[in-house]
Amino acid sequence: MALSDETLEQIVSNLTPEEREQLFYQLGRQIEQDTTGIVNEKELLSPTNQPKQKKGDTITHCVYCGSSRLKDHGFTSSGNQRYLCKDCGKTFTENHGSAIRYSHLDKDLWLEILKGIVNNHSLPVIAKDTDLAQSTVWLCRIKVCNAIKDMYGYNDLFSGVGEADEYYCRAAFKGKRDAEFFIYTLGRMPRHHRNRQEKIDYLIKNGLYDRLSIEDPDYLEELLSDDTKMKRGISNEQICILTLVDQNNTLYLEPVSVGRLEKAMAKAKLKQKFSGDNNIFVTDDHKAYDRIMYGTGVKHQVVPANEHKKSKYNLAKVNSVHSSLTSYMDRFNGKVYTTKYLDLTLMLFWWLFKYRDYSTEEKAQTLYSIMCGNITDLDTKNKVGQVTEERIVNREISLDTKGQFPTKL
Repeated sequence: MALSDETLEQIVSNLTPEEREQLFYQLGRQIEQDTTGIVNEKELLSPTNQPKQKKGDTITHCVYCGSSRLKDHGFTSSGNQRYLCKDCGKTFTENHGSAIRYSHLDKDLWLEILKGIVNNHSLPVIAKDTDLAQSTVWLCRIKVCNAIKDMYGYNDLFSGVGEADEYYCRAAFKGKRDAEFFIYTLGRMPRHHRNRQEKIDYLIKNGLYDRLSIEDPDYLEELLSDDTKMKRGISNEQICILTLVDQNNTLYLEPVSVGRLEKAMAKAKLKQKFSGDNNIFVTDDHKAYDRIMYGTGVKHQVVPANEHKKSKYNLAKVNSVHSSLTSYMDRFNGKVYTTKYLDLTLMLFWWLFKYRDYSTEEKAQTLYSIMCGNITDLDTKNKVGQVTEERIVNREISLDTKGQFPTKL
């Protein structure tokens, strides 16, 4: 039995503004499914499938009370349409709730930045191409990475043959200005090319030279020595990136810990990744993978380190991913990704791998659509819309630091 207009009006009037907004989006989603069916994610996000809208048609209801009685109310300094609700009297912009809500960059400039990002250009190159400060480009890039992580997360399931391995990169703290963090927490000088006198000047400038001279002169001499190279092999100066890829090119990669991969971490991250039956889990003979699939029905196939393959199985696909990752994180081309934001960096790599068949223009348009909040699921839209500079700067490191350094930097 259909509800009367009076009953519907009474129900809606008892809702809070947030509940009305959620109801509006859920109704729109249901109507879309009823009329067109459920489309897959690639079709939903593809720029070729985004409806063409005229100015003023992007917003149809008040984001606060749900009223459709809106009128144009001028433009913001960045050119975004502002609206006034005739019922609740509140104003809002057309990008309300989007990840670029507080950005002063227009759409064309955002698209240029996004093209540089998807082409893996360094920050100085993108800054030069867009005539922006590197700090501005960095913030835009991190916002994009954060939005991707909030939207997708690590939720993919794998099937068939899945290959797993670790990838190691150096721990990096670029931008960290706290001298005591390097000297007392990491036990080393910042990685800059300094001669002995420049190191002394650095310590004097930060008020540590006299302190070290009195407290620990041997450690002071160690800091001033020329032997500041990276430790050889896998050490606490490296970050373990756990990787899994299957025959369908479904990819998972996440920075999980400092130093060597441990069995408990491998089990926690990988055990529930497979779905269905007849799955094969292929790894090298690292002890961290031993019996972690016990009880899941997944067969574990080990490829010994001194062999290229075992039976018909090998690690060629995951090695190919790692080769691409090496190029993506090439520090010799100005791409030094700090440990604090490493998981976000890898989410962008994951997204680019997922949509590698898209053109540069399509990737840029799709990312811009995400940043503008053109997302059907309301919960996901709200999470992506919360990507702010304050949230990014104050985030904690998600990997297991094993006590080598704090998670809040």
